[in-house]
Amino acid sequence: MSATREEADEFLKQGEYEAAVATYDRVIKLEPDDIYSLFNRATAKEKLELWDEAYDDYDRLVKLRQNVKLAMLGRSRCLFAQEKYEYVVLDMNTLLTGDPKNIEALDLRGRAYTKMGENNKAVDDLTIVIDKEPNNVQALISRGAAYARGRAGSWAIQDFDRALKIEPNLPVAHFNKGMVFFLYSNFTEAAETFDKAIELDPEYAEAYTRRGMSKFESKWHSLEDGCSDFKKAEDLGDEIAAAYVKKYCK
Repeated sequence: MSATREEADEFLKQGEYEAAVATYDRVIKLEPDDIYSLFNRATAKEKLELWDEAYDDYDRLVKLRQNVKLAMLGRSRCLFAQEKYEYVVLDMNTLLTGDPKNIEALDLRGRAYTKMGENNKAVDDLTIVIDKEPNNVQALISRGAAYARGRAGSWAIQDFDRALKIEPNLPVAHFNKGMVFFLYSNFTEAAETFDKAIELDPEYAEAYTRRGMSKFESKWHSLEDGCSDFKKAEDLGDEIAAAYVKKYCK
């Protein structure tokens, strides 16, 4: 059995996640409570974005009271990927009760709060994270989004700019920055910022939609300019763009 486990470990180490899962399956079938293999199989499944299956393995470890902190973090990463943000908060509240300085837990909870619109709570958690990890791009983007939703536009722009200084080719940071300009009626600057998001990701449907909206409002662009973006976004499956096409575009 140890040879099989070592084979699975090597697959995991080499990034051959499907092979790792298949091999750990063989180990766990014979040793259902092999904690080490359960955790590594969960890790491989998470890498494959098999969120439900990875969640089940992490959840089993929590119930067995083995590797509880790491298993709870893994379980919550899966919940976050499935957009079950309220459950992320519940899990991380439990973890942070016993380990209040756990940065990954604060990061997950803070980003979940951002998704839930709990802007002040998000900023509180993510500020602690960023103080410890100033190059944490996801935390910067999430805190920027929380600031933007809380109408603190200048703070939001600062966070998005910090994120872009670390990773210049990040479409979502340009998009979020464009949204701040849009919310503050700076439509020309918004359109130019959405340009950058689209340059980096030509299939970014929401960026086309928002650029179209910005062009509608900007004196420097025509109705046809906006409709061109709406039609592109509609082709990419954006329902808001489809509504604009139906209402405004021939």
